[in-house]
Amino acid sequence: MSNVFLTKRVEFCASHRYYQPHWSDEQNLITFGHAYKLHGHGHNYLLEVSVGGPVNAVTGMVLNMYDLKHILEIVLSEFDHKDLDRDTPYFTTTIATPENLALVLSKRIASHLQWAYLERVRLFEDEDLYVDYPNNNGRQMNTVFLTRRYHFSAAHRLHTDRLSPEKNKEIFGKCNNPNGHGHNYTIEITICGQPHQDTGTIYNLPHLDQVVNDTIVKRFDHQHINYDPAFRDTTTTGENLLVLMWDLLSKEIPVETLYKVGLIETRDNYFEYYGQIPTQSATSAS
Repeated sequence: MSNVFLTKRVEFCASHRYYQPHWSDEQNLITFGHAYKLHGHGHNYLLEVSVGGPVNAVTGMVLNMYDLKHILEIVLSEFDHKDLDRDTPYFTTTIATPENLALVLSKRIASHLQWAYLERVRLFEDEDLYVDYPNNNGRQMNTVFLTRRYHFSAAHRLHTDRLSPEKNKEIFGKCNNPNGHGHNYTIEITICGQPHQDTGTIYNLPHLDQVVNDTIVKRFDHQHINYDPAFRDTTTTGENLLVLMWDLLSKEIPVETLYKVGLIETRDNYFEYYGQIPTQSATSAS
């Protein structure tokens, strides 16, 4: 039988501060912004732990969920309601970024597992930012995946002049409404890399925020997507919108760092793209 995976979620609260002691106050402030403030700040963290292994023939389980819960209680007792910088021994020389914290938690949890192996740790710092530290699977050690979420509201209509009005109605249904309809879109940008020794991050988040806001959010927020130049001859499906977003972002973010772009159109519809080669639509829309 192939391995089966189970996931346990647990919350904990902690505070931290981004600070590099061999930098000047000005450099710390420029690099870390509000996270550099003297007395630190805190988060309600959400931790997802996925473990895998064969199903035990007697118990029918990969790992007893109560045992996994107990392991997480032991591990998180070092971090819950603590100052990560001053109350734990793990961040005396590294900054307690979510990237570094996910690595530490992964190692601590893995050290307690006996009958299953750690497949992935996912750590939410807030609803719009989380990091994944998965089983390496041949990647470089300490490769972390960070996902940042952004939001915009826009209208569109699914329609193509290549089809008759009747065929458009048949294929797109209500989404072919002549006056269009709209969504609260959520974009998920996933980047990957290894935490930098000085900053503890895999990418400059203020720069990522600026790129996404300048190239995507400002362009589409409170707009009708069908009137965007890139969709003059292209249907405004989630798939096409996602590919355009990748192409726009890949001009500003190295493709070896940009791992995935996801698009949540509704609670029921989600698209994701791992493309590498810019398409003509992004070039002509610039």
